[in-house]
Amino acid sequence: MKIAIDASRAVNEKAGIGRYSRELIKKLIEIDKENQYLLLFSYWRKDPKKEKLIRQFAREKVEIKTFRLPGLFKEKVWGIKVPWFGNLLEGVDLFYAPSFWEVNLGLRIPQVVTIYDLTTFLFPEHRGVSVSEKLNQRTKDACQKAQKIIAISKSTEKDLKRFVKVPESKIEVIYPGRNDLGIPAKNLPSNLKKQAYILTVGTIEPRKNLIGLFKAYALLPLSLQEQYPLVVVGAEGWHTGEIYDSFLQLRLADKVKFLGYVSEAVLAKLYQEAAVFIYPSLYEGFGFPVLEALSFGLPVITANTSSLPEVAGKAAWLIDPLEPKSIASALQRLLEHQDERNKLRKLALKQAEKFSWEKAAKKTLKVFEEAAHG
Repeated sequence: MKIAIDASRAVNEKAGIGRYSRELIKKLIEIDKENQYLLLFSYWRKDPKKEKLIRQFAREKVEIKTFRLPGLFKEKVWGIKVPWFGNLLEGVDLFYAPSFWEVNLGLRIPQVVTIYDLTTFLFPEHRGVSVSEKLNQRTKDACQKAQKIIAISKSTEKDLKRFVKVPESKIEVIYPGRNDLGIPAKNLPSNLKKQAYILTVGTIEPRKNLIGLFKAYALLPLSLQEQYPLVVVGAEGWHTGEIYDSFLQLRLADKVKFLGYVSEAVLAKLYQEAAVFIYPSLYEGFGFPVLEALSFGLPVITANTSSLPEVAGKAAWLIDPLEPKSIASALQRLLEHQDERNKLRKLALKQAEKFSWEKAAKKTLKVFEEAAHG
C-alpha cells in the first residue's frame, strides 16, 4: 500500500498539531516495513530550517514532495470539491490528514483524519462566532469525507458523536505518545529555585482558565505565595485582555511570572524542578502538558473535565476548574505536605508509561488498513 500524508504542519508548527504530526510520522516510517509513503510539505517562503527538517524524514521507502503555497490559499483550494488533487497522487491508496484542514474534499481515494478537539463547537465565543462557524463547518465536511476518524481521546470521540453526528463505527480512539523534550537546560530562568515554584503550561487564552487559577492562587496563604511563585509558560493566544486585567486586579504582579514561549530545553528544566504542576483547563481534546508533567514525575493538579481524567488516571489530584476554592485547596494541600507530593510523583511516572508513539503508530497503521480495504 502507498500512503500519502500531508506533513506540512510537522515543519510549519512547533507545538500542538505540529508536534503530533512530527512524532507520529517519524514513528510510522520507522516501524512500518511494508508500505510506501509519499510525504507532502507545503509552505510559502523559502526557509532553510524547514528544508532541514524535511530532510530528516528521508528514507528509502519515503518519497517527498514540496509545494510553495500560502496557507490561506491552500485552505481554500483543499476545500474545493473537484478531483484535481488526485492527479498529484498517482498510485496512492490512502491519504492521511493530520487535521481537518488537510482533508481534501475533492479527493476520490480513501482518507483518514485526526480530530483533536471540538473547542469551537463548545466555546464559539472564544474565537468569535463567525470564525467558529467556519471552523465547525470545515470539521463537519472533513468528517463526512473521511473513511475513518482518529480521535485522540474518548472525550473527543464523545464530542464527535454529539456535535458532528459521526457514527461510532467510523471513529477509532488512539492516544498520542509522550513527547521527548530532550536534554533539560542547565539553569532555571528568572531566578527561580528548585522545588520552589508552581508551574502551568499552555497558550494564554480563555479556555486555559488562567483567571480561575489566579483567583485560586490569590486565596493561598501569603506565606505560600511568597515561597512558591506561579510560573506561566506559553505564547499569547486570543482574548488575553481579561486575563491580564484579572492578574493586575488581584495584585499578583510580584508573584506571577509570565515566561512566554520557551525552548524545549528550558521547558524540560521547568518540569524537572517544579514543586507542583497545575492545569485547570476548561476543556482539552487531550492535554499534552499534563502528560509531559507526569513523564517528569511531577505532582499534578488538573481539571475533572473533558479528556483530562483520561490522561491523568489516578496519578493526579482532580479539581473543579470552575471553583477557585477547589483549586486553592488542592494547591495548599500539596504544597504543605511533602508526603502527598511524593505519592503523586511515583504514580505519575507509572501513568506516563502508558502512552507511547510506537503504540499510537501501530494502532494508526491498523486504521489505515481498514480505511483502504474496508
